[in-house]
Amino acid sequence: MDEADVTQPIRRSILETCYYGTAQFDGQVDGYKAAATEGEALDDFAFQVLNGAGDLLDLMHVIDPQNAPDWTKMTHEEAQFFVQSRGMCSALIKVLGAYEDIFMSHSSWFVYQATMRIYKHYNFNVQDKATAAKQISFSSYPGINMVMLQTTNNVFNTSLYQYVSSESLLAWQRVRVANMMAHDGKQWGQVFSLYNSGTYNNQYMILDLKKVHLKSSLDDGALYVVEQIPSLIVYEDVTQILRTGYWPSYNVPFFEIIYNKSGYPDFVAQHGTDYTYQLAPRAKIFRRDEGNVVDMKTMKKIMRYNDYKNDPYSEGDSCNAICCRGDLKHPKAGPFGCYDTKVSNYSMALSFQADIINGPTLGSGLPPFVWTGSYKQSHVGLPEKYAFDFLTTKPKFRKK
Repeated sequence: MDEADVTQPIRRSILETCYYGTAQFDGQVDGYKAAATEGEALDDFAFQVLNGAGDLLDLMHVIDPQNAPDWTKMTHEEAQFFVQSRGMCSALIKVLGAYEDIFMSHSSWFVYQATMRIYKHYNFNVQDKATAAKQISFSSYPGINMVMLQTTNNVFNTSLYQYVSSESLLAWQRVRVANMMAHDGKQWGQVFSLYNSGTYNNQYMILDLKKVHLKSSLDDGALYVVEQIPSLIVYEDVTQILRTGYWPSYNVPFFEIIYNKSGYPDFVAQHGTDYTYQLAPRAKIFRRDEGNVVDMKTMKKIMRYNDYKNDPYSEGDSCNAICCRGDLKHPKAGPFGCYDTKVSNYSMALSFQADIINGPTLGSGLPPFVWTGSYKQSHVGLPEKYAFDFLTTKPKFRKK
């Protein structure tokens, strides 16, 4: 029996589950049009762009390859800025020494114009056998007692874009389907790997809390990592690494085949070891400081960490930090970087709760970001100054 025969039933379930997302999308579009002022309603395509913003990072290069950045002609400074401005997110999963608790956190990186953040809790009354998770919370996607975190990898080998196909599902669609269908990390990878669009090429971390036994053990399959490039998706159980204390993620592929096919070796040969998995600035900072994480407070501290003026691993660069401040870069300052953080632990994740904060980090005595007159980017509806504290979010469908 070939692979097509084996995967046919799951392919049918994927397309059926995808229908739920499409139906919700249609409902949101119709609801917006019903409420919008006459003449100001957005069309369907605008909503597709909003949902597929991550996929567009790669689709732009597929559709218009002539305008794709040529890193081989970049100086070291230009290459660094290119990677930092495209690098999206830091993530950390940390388990305490005797497995007393496990923490998971994600800090998003992008343009500060995108700080109109929403933390969503969905409770779907779906009645079919293919649906494993009816309750889902964003941004870290708890599913059937699972947590999904994601960081973006670069594709320096642009020849891979020839494998991008329209006969596929975009990443945002496959993530949504995998979150609803998967019972464990392995199944999440299996579902996600079908209909690969080759766009929004990320590392996904699937933490299965059903296999985490506090003060006892981490069962095999507790942590699966999934990485995608055009034409290939790799997923493996990396629980053995997590058992040593932590799993970090910082926009460099973990799997050697993904790293090599993405073109990282050639990029490193030209621009240095800051782009390797072992010696990226955030890899060094996580390795040095993860032992300081002992509770929610210290987990928040490491995920908002930026001491670029004093930390030797930052080398004076405000984006060589767990939480980048692109507005403080010199000479290419701009409103981009790390703009939110979500932190949870074992008990909170089981209740779909997280402590969340919006806005660029204050790091170690850094000034709050302010939309001054020097910024020409539109920021309608956003706060002028970002100096917020963490708050706890929890869904109404969880009464306890």
